[in-house]
Amino acid sequence: MARLLAVHASPHPARIAAPSNPKYLQGATCWDIDAALGVTCIRKANAPMKSKRPSRVLLILAVMITCLAWSSARLLWLRLGERAFAISVFGLGLSLGPCLAAYALVSEVWKQPARRVVLFTGGLSIMAFSLLGAANLDLEGFFMLLFAGTMGAAIGHTLVTVILGPLLFGRLLCGWGCWRGMVLELLPIRRSPGRRQGGWEFLPLAGFSASVGGAALSFFVLGHHPGGAPGSLHAASVAAIACAFGIYYVASIGLAFALHDQRAFCKYLCPNSAILRLTSRLSLLKMAASRQLCDACGACSRACPMDIDVAHLAAMGGSITSGECILCQRCAHVCPTGAIRVRFGVGSRRERLPFVL
Repeated sequence: MARLLAVHASPHPARIAAPSNPKYLQGATCWDIDAALGVTCIRKANAPMKSKRPSRVLLILAVMITCLAWSSARLLWLRLGERAFAISVFGLGLSLGPCLAAYALVSEVWKQPARRVVLFTGGLSIMAFSLLGAANLDLEGFFMLLFAGTMGAAIGHTLVTVILGPLLFGRLLCGWGCWRGMVLELLPIRRSPGRRQGGWEFLPLAGFSASVGGAALSFFVLGHHPGGAPGSLHAASVAAIACAFGIYYVASIGLAFALHDQRAFCKYLCPNSAILRLTSRLSLLKMAASRQLCDACGACSRACPMDIDVAHLAAMGGSITSGECILCQRCAHVCPTGAIRVRFGVGSRRERLPFVL
């Protein structure tokens, strides 16, 4: 602390570059130091402050999604009689429309609470379709439809959110619309103790295997149907879907408290994660860092709920393509120099940062 005060006592603190691994910043973000000392974070010379203007990209996207989703929900409800689907689409429009617009408009300190509102409303829209429409949208429902040799809602949902969609937008659903994540981020667990090594990295394969095994047991032994198949008279048991929700919540919340890590389930046991680790690596939408703006404070790595070493990747510049990033924006929000932003495009194209969400 004495060293930190000495640096800030300098008449030109902005001209002192932070060391590559400042131990005296360990455990605190730049915003913590700002609040405690009433000073500005150490930054490289001539490093600009982050822009506080609302993202026009998000505002335009929110308006377009609202119009499309709510008009589709009206059509589904009034013309097609698909009320469960209509309610789900309306909820999706609420999440990615007004709630996303609010996220774009609020100040930096309210960004994460606003993102959690988007996450919560998006997660509820998925649960609403499953419970009201009697259709299992999870990976178990996907495999049950494959066993039945038919198409259905779970196949479309899995293709969009787990297999093909992440090639475009990565693990966006995990940070902005997951019905498990919406509850996990409400738990009173603030910081992860760090990524566990060894056999832990292979546990998502165990979760994937359990999902396939559960689907086989439900379909071939218990005679359950996933529902959501067009023209089919079969519907999933709402009690079975509610039971599956309960099992997932017990496993994810229990693991979070056991490991003192909010997102422990997402890292070590989520069956979707086994696929998302591969498909999201090639995503067009990703976090990117500017090596010239990075001051090596390490705040981004400490803020990451998925324990990605963002600071190391930022120091090299270019995209953060770990396969674990859920695009929650925490690293970008705690970065004092605006070195981390969202990029959409192909290739690494270092130092080019078009917009921030």
